Amino acid sequence: MKQSFVAEAIEMQPSLVSIVAKRLRDEIEQRRFPLGTAFPTDAELAKGFGVSRTVVREAVSSLREAGLISTQRGRGSIVIAYTASPGFRISAEELESGKRLLHLYEFRSLIETEAAGLAAQRRTEADVQRIYDALQDGRSIGSFDKAIAADIDFHVAIAEAARNEYFQRIMATIRTATTARALMRFETDRESYVELYRTVLQKEHLDIADAIRDGHPSKARQLLKKHLGGRRYKALLKSALEQMDE
Repeated sequence: MKQSFVAEAIEMQPSLVSIVAKRLRDEIEQRRFPLGTAFPTDAELAKGFGVSRTVVREAVSSLREAGLISTQRGRGSIVIAYTASPGFRISAEELESGKRLLHLYEFRSLIETEAAGLAAQRRTEADVQRIYDALQDGRSIGSFDKAIAADIDFHVAIAEAARNEYFQRIMATIRTATTARALMRFETDRESYVELYRTVLQKEHLDIADAIRDGHPSKARQLLKKHLGGRRYKALLKSALEQMDE
């Protein structure tokens, strides 16, 4: 007589990113860091937890998305709240869906295009300097993770120049290393992306930066829309259509 198989459900173990993020969130919620004080650097956290900086960056990104910390160029991260603010979130499950990623990319394109136009109208000298600093940092990238970080810095600098806190808050959620890697699997491999970033994307970034610096809102919007509407969008569209046909 054949015996029936009885199995117990396997509990999923939390990822390193989740563990680090939870510990950091606990530290903030327990008021270990006074509001307005500097948050530890990625290097300090990586050494303290014994994990890679990539893990730390993604954990810190989740704190930023939760509205607990704010990162400012030249100042690092500072604690701005003790409790997470309810709001817009992107789950890990959503990032596995080509259709959801397409919708996210379309939403991001609308937000960033308008941010570029407002940045061209409202930018200060300090804003322009931050944008060009991000461009300069992008010229010396030598790895996939650094290319991703440089790209995020550039687009976040534009959102800051728009002088609208809601653009910055949305960008903290939709412009993260986690979402960037999810989108990347539809575009190219890591090594190819580094070369693409150094050549094509950096040139497009420079054109956008110049339009913002020179105060041309329409041109800035047009260039940003073109920048985000390239082959990645077409690859996402193809993937989403294939999923809908399944």
